[in-house]
Amino acid sequence: MMELREPPRPPASVGPERAVRALLFMILAAVLGVGALLVLRPAPGDRDAGGESERDRRLAAKLQAAGALEEAAVRYERYLERADLEPEARAGIAYSLGSSYLEQGDLQRALRWFYEAELWGAGELEQELGRKIVHTLERLGRFHAAQSALDSRVRLDGEAEVVRGPGDPVVARIGAEPIYRSQVERALDELPPELAQRIRTPEDRREYVRQYVAEKLLWRKAQKLEYDRDPEVARRHAAALEQLAVARLIEDEVVGTIEVDEADLRNFFVANKERYRQEDAEAEPVLDQVRPLVERDYRLSKLQSGYQALIDEQLAAEEVELFLEAMEEGR
Repeated sequence: MMELREPPRPPASVGPERAVRALLFMILAAVLGVGALLVLRPAPGDRDAGGESERDRRLAAKLQAAGALEEAAVRYERYLERADLEPEARAGIAYSLGSSYLEQGDLQRALRWFYEAELWGAGELEQELGRKIVHTLERLGRFHAAQSALDSRVRLDGEAEVVRGPGDPVVARIGAEPIYRSQVERALDELPPELAQRIRTPEDRREYVRQYVAEKLLWRKAQKLEYDRDPEVARRHAAALEQLAVARLIEDEVVGTIEVDEADLRNFFVANKERYRQEDAEAEPVLDQVRPLVERDYRLSKLQSGYQALIDEQLAAEEVELFLEAMEEGR
């Protein structure tokens, strides 16, 4: 016989309180799920620690040191995309990128990354970054932009402004920079005597102004292309500075102390009288007849003895060892 079963009944309707509790439970579960995700997700600063971005940075540094500039730049760009960095750190990487592209001759990309570094805030790299921007603009042929950037950098360096009187007129102008007569005259005074003697007429002076301005223009171009930072130029500059400073020291401590004592001068003349005897002259020389020559030689003698005394004093004051035989080793 067929078994007759009771048909299924619809579930009892859910009361309002149970419905509200179910809804609250679902919301709570969702909130807890989101919270768990937030807790488990790494913080921005830790996201790349020891990851791909850090490997890109280390690899980029090694490639750059090895001279593989193109691949180093690619890795640095990837590093900037992935890493979470402070603005100043980003500026430093952007500066490295710009320098790599500049060495490769990719001037457009170099300028892009130098500007990126400037926008992020270069901090301690600000002056160096300014030089690189001027350099790149100059090589790109954007001469006015390069000059504007150079002028801006000079103003930031805080060059003291010189107050000029009405007796110091402007004799030339390079862009917005005036060239004053006193500047040209100082340059004339610093010429070697044999060159200064050639500049006599007004036309000679006008021609010298043209030359002075031309040298200023060449100096600007050398600055833009950073020849003033070339290691060999820096070495020569240091050597010239050393010589000028020593010359000033000798001028103050030796030349400035020389006095002509009449009795000492006569003794010097008597001891060196034969030096001043004219050829085929029977009579002995007289001091008053050759005084300028005697006084010149007397001062020179005093200078040499004073210079030697200054050297001896310094050698005695410092711990100095001389290994002169080493100059001849291997010759």
